[in-house]
Amino acid sequence: MRKTPLENWIADKIGQRSNGLAENDIRQYQLERLQETIEYVVLKSPFYSRRLRGFSAKDLRTVDDLALLPFTTPRDLRDKGPQFLCVSQSEIERVVTLIDPCANEHPKRLCFTREDLELTIDFFAHGMSSIVKSGQKVLILMPGPKLGSVGDLLARALKRMGVEGIVYGFVKDPLKTIRDIVREKIDCLVGIPIQVLSIAKHSEAKTIAAGQIKSVLLSPDACLKSPYVPAAIVSELQRTWNCSVFNHYGITEMGFGGGVECQARCGFHLREADLYFEIVDSDSGLPMRPGEFGEIILTTLTRKGMPLIRYRTGHLARFLVEPCPCGTVLRRMDKVQDTKYDTAPHSAECEAV
Repeated sequence: MRKTPLENWIADKIGQRSNGLAENDIRQYQLERLQETIEYVVLKSPFYSRRLRGFSAKDLRTVDDLALLPFTTPRDLRDKGPQFLCVSQSEIERVVTLIDPCANEHPKRLCFTREDLELTIDFFAHGMSSIVKSGQKVLILMPGPKLGSVGDLLARALKRMGVEGIVYGFVKDPLKTIRDIVREKIDCLVGIPIQVLSIAKHSEAKTIAAGQIKSVLLSPDACLKSPYVPAAIVSELQRTWNCSVFNHYGITEMGFGGGVECQARCGFHLREADLYFEIVDSDSGLPMRPGEFGEIILTTLTRKGMPLIRYRTGHLARFLVEPCPCGTVLRRMDKVQDTKYDTAPHSAECEAV
């Protein structure tokens, strides 16, 4: 079994490729980036200059000391979004507006610089290398016409791998999509679980030749309130196409990408050079031990436009204790099991520029 390519990618990013990567190397790198991020936001962000008043990056002696800082909430983003910005508006390449039609609240707006989007493209390219190889064709069942949308970023990442990514958009007519898959000789599908399932369950799905679909990447739709992928959907896709089905975890606040399964397909390897993850008790806010379920807390390490410090995702998961069968030193996060509160929507379907 091939080791996750994220290990060498992270080793390169933190300067440990030649020495071999160890968990301590990752934590030391993350500590340094956390210290830099704290200094950066206190200086550049009106929101964090107030929220973190009296706190110095020097107070962060280990990554565990991050727990001393207050949380950032989705409501903070809704109510004070512009105050999170650390750069001028002219440096913003992409603005994503997340509107919850069921809530009478301000929308959340996330801003990304060109450099921020490049980091996501880089992650997508390395994460997808476990799933497809040069010469293959990927049908991206996600929005993509807009520059910097998730479909556009994925297509650009695939191009770097010598893979053709076709941004298709959401499935509106499963029969038409099936015919397009056959005509274009598609090898891999990337999309929201229920939409990919609608293709597999269609009566004409049998017109897709046996063995044509070699892999599927499921990226859950958090507009459904939880990025949880039912095992029954994975089993049905495997049964229909006899293919490998991978899961991806990411929300817009992460820059779309947060973690992806390796060939072992038993937990997410995380984007740990760009993001720092905690698991805490949802009520007390205290850290959970490895193996215990709690709320996923996100801190960005390399973002310039709108960094986030200890952002409450509302998603419940755990760090897995056992090493991954692929042999990596990277830790694993279990699949998201539930959502503490309604974090909808995060889906690209709900985007507006």
